[in-house]
Amino acid sequence: MIKFFRRIRQQLLTDNKFSKYLLYAIGEIILVVIGILIALQINNWNEGRKLQNEINIYLNQKLENLKEDRLRLIEIRDVRQEKAEKSKYVFDVGLKNIDAISITNIIYFILVERHFISAIERNESSITKYYAGSSEATINKLELLYINNIKEMTLEENRLNTFSENAEFSLWTDGFLVDNRDLFATTIENLGELKYNDGVPELTLNGNSQKVLEGIFRRNELANESLIAKLNTLIEINEQFIKEIENYLN
Repeated sequence: MIKFFRRIRQQLLTDNKFSKYLLYAIGEIILVVIGILIALQINNWNEGRKLQNEINIYLNQKLENLKEDRLRLIEIRDVRQEKAEKSKYVFDVGLKNIDAISITNIIYFILVERHFISAIERNESSITKYYAGSSEATINKLELLYINNIKEMTLEENRLNTFSENAEFSLWTDGFLVDNRDLFATTIENLGELKYNDGVPELTLNGNSQKVLEGIFRRNELANESLIAKLNTLIEINEQFIKEIENYLN
């Protein structure tokens, strides 16, 4: 093909047909430009397919992570709901009006703190790469909203955890957990089983321990109600996030 075009050029120059040679040269340049543009378009198309495949893999993994998150969010919300209800019950009824095994079960249940850890791993460079187009803007917006709400809830979880650790330390230093070690040993071995066993000692309370426990129940009642609201918001965002990704992939 190259030899063919070279012969045409030589023939035009030999015949002194400069104007036709000029037109031919322009035509050849146009053909070369068209060839380059076609090659670039094919390359862009291949790159687009490659990027779209990466986006699909990325979002499918994120979809699985979000579904894991949703189950965990619901589980933690239900636990916090139970903590709030038990705390309110103890505070309303009074420590001394509840049997020893029941109250130690409740104390143990409340002091074991739960945290939500998202399965999503946020990578800023991949976010910029994958969410560059307008069609992914809603997904990007939902992810930012989701991450920000997780951070806000984590901050409140950490505050409650710090309070619980300090309260537990006070119960140790006051001797409450040592004085009632037999009860708490029974609670740990039979968590959730409210059995009345012969010979179980009564709950030993001194003035400071009672105040600390009342503070624990009041703090958990209020804090868990606030966290439940945040968990419900996260579950709603999570569901919107899942739906948006599924619509995009479909």
